[in-house]
Amino acid sequence: MKFIFLPWIIASAELHPVQPVDKTETVKTGAGVEITVNGTRSALPLISVSAMPGEEVRLAIPEDARIETSDGKLSRDAAEIAWTAPEAPGLADMKISHRGAETRLNLLVLTPFENGVDDSLNGYRIGMYARPLRDLPSYAVPKGLIDLTAMSEDLRVSPNFQLGQFRCKQQPGHEPTYLLMQPDMLVKLETILAAANEKGWEADTFFVMSGYRTPFYNAAIGNTTTSSRHLYGDAADIYIDQDRDGQMDDLDGNGRIDKEDARALVKLIDELAAEQPEGWVVGGASAYGSNAAHGPFVHVDTRGYSARW
Repeated sequence: MKFIFLPWIIASAELHPVQPVDKTETVKTGAGVEITVNGTRSALPLISVSAMPGEEVRLAIPEDARIETSDGKLSRDAAEIAWTAPEAPGLADMKISHRGAETRLNLLVLTPFENGVDDSLNGYRIGMYARPLRDLPSYAVPKGLIDLTAMSEDLRVSPNFQLGQFRCKQQPGHEPTYLLMQPDMLVKLETILAAANEKGWEADTFFVMSGYRTPFYNAAIGNTTTSSRHLYGDAADIYIDQDRDGQMDDLDGNGRIDKEDARALVKLIDELAAEQPEGWVVGGASAYGSNAAHGPFVHVDTRGYSARW
């Protein structure tokens, strides 16, 4: 076993990637070590972040925390740690331990994508990203995508969500399949899920009706906008379906499944937005009713500014 000893870390090359775990209840946001990774604050025991090959991931952790990594290079710069991603796309992971608490961090190393040059990756249609909306950093064109096929749909990316829940619905069965997923969105979904359970809406996860969308797929389903947050990996159309009947549960208790159930979930999101819990990033939220294709659902995202419609 090879170890690297530094005054503030122990890094091991034999840490195994995080795999799905059996659980009977949701995990609360304060169960792990408080960290900041690439600007995302989290106290979850498991969180995931993406980076291009060779790109630095910036980490702020407690000074006396211990780190173990499976791959990539570590260095310290002032109060932050730089974790340089491996050169090959794939999965690396890190364990951070501090005073009895533990957080696992997945590093999803992206497959490069050159917008305007590549229309697809290995036969998977991506399409063309538009110029960033109002030149906002949150709308920057992605430089790479997560290879879902190489990492497994069952990979747990936060305590109560798996990577496959966020896959694009295009080209069913195609391998490889690519997507994007942002850590701010994971923290937000976990925070909403914990609040829903505290309210008495039992749920071990949300059903993600739509997560990531490629520009190609977004246009194919009739959307004219080129700045949907779904294209950037920080939006999800969700509903609670604990009884697994394929539609929103009766959250308002009126005996019907309708838009009021979606509005009840948006109301909970608005209450959380007013409280600004740890790691919460402002964004969009809206309730949608049923149509011939789906039941009621809620859109939520972390676009960086408040939006309701």
